[in-house]
This record gives sequence, structure tokens and C-alpha cells, in this order.
Amino acid sequence: MKSTLPYTALSDAEPHWVRAALEDHLDVTESAGTIFLEAVPEFVGGIAVVIVLAVVGWYVKRRRNTLRRYTLLNSVDADGNPVLHVTTCRPGTVVTRDVGRGPERFELTDVELYDGTYVAEPMDRYT
Repeated sequence: MKSTLPYTALSDAEPHWVRAALEDHLDVTESAGTIFLEAVPEFVGGIAVVIVLAVVGWYVKRRRNTLRRYTLLNSVDADGNPVLHVTTCRPGTVVTRDVGRGPERFELTDVELYDGTYVAEPMDRYT
């Protein structure tokens, strides 16, 4: 039998099928690297879209006029219960209510009480 020298990578002594297989392997590894590099812009764009949608959703949720119950501070009805005001107005709005002593202005706030209602502070009593 004739002895042959061991094959080295891409030497001229290799059969054509070994050379083709090695070249295909090198092409695959090179293309895998370029696939990942070419996918980076799409990945970053996808993350940017997710962030924008999250911010828009948060903004819409914050601006939505939901039905809220407000407790008018230092005001009670004939039975001695606190006076409640139900509205869709946003915090910072000034509302006028007749609480027994005549019309009085209250400012709606974001402060939540223990019972789940929000605070409406009287404005005319402190001036």
C-alpha cells in the first residue's frame, strides 16, 4: 500500500470533495456572522417600537377620564356622613358644590384616602 501524507486545511494534495466541504464550512461560518450583524438593526428597531408603544400606552392611560369618587373634606351631609362627589373630571379641576352653608369651591386632587375615594379640598375656607 502506498502511504499518503496527512491532509492539511485547503492544501493542494486534498481531493476536490474535501476542499469543497471545507470551503462550504467556511462559507457557512462567515454567513452566520453576517446574518447576526445584519439582524442588529431590526432588533434595535423592534425594541424601539416596544418602548414607544409602552410610553404611548402609559400616556393614554394617564389621560383617560375615569369615573372617580371624591370625598369633600370638612363637609358632612344631614346624617353626618362625608359628602361624596362623583365625576370624570381630572385632578386639579375646581368644582362648586352646595354643602349646606351655600355654594363652596373644591379642588380635586390625586390623593387617595383609605376607603378608595380621592380628596377634594375646600378652597374658600382658607382664604
